Amino acid sequence: MSQPGQTKSKELKLTSKQVFTPDSLKDDKRKIKLLYLIKTLNGASEKALTIGLYELKQKGLDLGYQFNVIGNNVFSPMIKEDITALLYVGYIENDPQSKKLKLTSSGQEFLDKQQIEDDFKNNLAQLLSDIKMKINAIDEENRLKNKRR
Repeated sequence: MSQPGQTKSKELKLTSKQVFTPDSLKDDKRKIKLLYLIKTLNGASEKALTIGLYELKQKGLDLGYQFNVIGNNVFSPMIKEDITALLYVGYIENDPQSKKLKLTSSGQEFLDKQQIEDDFKNNLAQLLSDIKMKINAIDEENRLKNKRR
């Protein structure tokens, strides 16, 4: 029982989130490059994408993401926010079977209209050959874990 004179109250916490529209993403180079990376990989899980972006940053191709490493786990709230924004506007979707993030047709249309520097494309293609096996291994591990359930 509560003491006399004490009252219980519940606090309502409000957090504000930016609303994303397709027009707001046109000027966001980081999200456009993330979309291009997902297209180039032909889909990847969120975990594989995060580790892939971390490896790219370690090899000199920085897309502007900050990473936190605890033990062997790499994570980035910034990537999570960007993925959420791309999901919200319908440019990527989460494949229910493979659990991979993949480009939608509207995401492909949006990407086709964007200007992506050739220098970035070339650097990405060169570095992806090194880390693509690691990304595929992570996705395969996730697929096997989901299969057991």
